[in-house]
Amino acid sequence: MLVSVVIPAWNAQLWLAETLGSVLAQTHKDLEIVLIDDGSSDHTATVADEVLRKGPFSYRILRQGNKGVSAARNRGWRAARGSWIQFLDADDLLHPRKIELQIGRSLEGDAVDVVYSDWQKLIWRSGTWQPEDALRTPTLGGDILADILRDQNFQQLGCLLFRADVLEAVGGFDESHQLVEDVEMCIKIAMNNGVFAKAHTDGPVSWYRDRPRSLSKLDQRQFVEACIRNARLVEQFVMLHPDAESRAIDAIIDVYYGAARYFADHDWKRFEEVIADIEKLRPAFVPSEPARLRLLSRITGYRTAEKLAGLYRRSKGVRRGILRDDLEKIDRSKL
Repeated sequence: MLVSVVIPAWNAQLWLAETLGSVLAQTHKDLEIVLIDDGSSDHTATVADEVLRKGPFSYRILRQGNKGVSAARNRGWRAARGSWIQFLDADDLLHPRKIELQIGRSLEGDAVDVVYSDWQKLIWRSGTWQPEDALRTPTLGGDILADILRDQNFQQLGCLLFRADVLEAVGGFDESHQLVEDVEMCIKIAMNNGVFAKAHTDGPVSWYRDRPRSLSKLDQRQFVEACIRNARLVEQFVMLHPDAESRAIDAIIDVYYGAARYFADHDWKRFEEVIADIEKLRPAFVPSEPARLRLLSRITGYRTAEKLAGLYRRSKGVRRGILRDDLEKIDRSKL
């Protein structure tokens, strides 16, 4: 069964050889590689060709102007010949048996559209990239839309394997979106009655390199707005399907609440808009945590409680700043 590994790459020459090495080491041998050079200004395409020509798999390197990762992935899977698609970012890694194990799971029992497994982050520590202690173990159950929205179930794109025709059915990635666009696509697949199945393994099947200058870290507001966008997509679906599980509403509110807490410290007008979204689903909303905010919300209402909590956080920040200045003055006086 042919699997196409689709790799979007932009100025990835520092990471690419190791990433491609993890693909060339795959034990599933019916494989092709489609790499999309998304307008790189470095030697990404040259590095890719040098590594791939030494490997056992057929490959293509497609070049385009810089259009973003969603457009690059779409071009890749649409050009692919495989009946299954493995997406892999240019700085991430696969376990040698990743594709073999997940193709095996796809052949068990009922038809499956997406296979997923456990994965792990790589963090920069002591001068090297090392696996973080926590293993990410997503589990999707009966209420799949709720599960996809939950933080603890986040499925980093490399840990997934997609049937090509399900990508066709939902139109692939939304090219106007560059953050949590992978979650958005999984939501669309679930809304299209796609079947997700877990291939259980003894450890991670993929590793995500958690770089400090990733887009989600550089623009936190944009990331928060992207999470709201995904939750709203689920909300719209649930409103049109009254038989949808109620847990989806809880998951939507959790996303909105996380966003509200962010905006409470950054944009009070936007905070009010998000709270209106929450109260539309749950009037007289009271957060479940933290405990002190929950208690205060029961007394004053959540809006007022959050405003008071924000004043407290800011006052603590001021006090810390004053203390830091005092310590610096003391240190200088010793010079």
